[in-house]
Amino acid sequence: MQTFIEQSISNTSKGKRLSVFLRSCVHCGFCTATCPTYQLLGDELDGPRGRIYLIKSMLEGEASIE
Repeated sequence: MQTFIEQSISNTSKGKRLSVFLRSCVHCGFCTATCPTYQLLGDELDGPRGRIYLIKSMLEGEASIE
């Protein structure tokens, strides 16, 4: 997955670990079959890939949790 993590985050040890995590997801979909949240709600955004996209958006400065 291509990511553009903000400079202030990408140079930290946590930012580097999160970058590796984001890039390891190949969007195969196998995780959704075993995800209890996805099975309960049936919404892709509530599944593992939705959470990965949320993390990616936050690291890229596009979203925030308040």
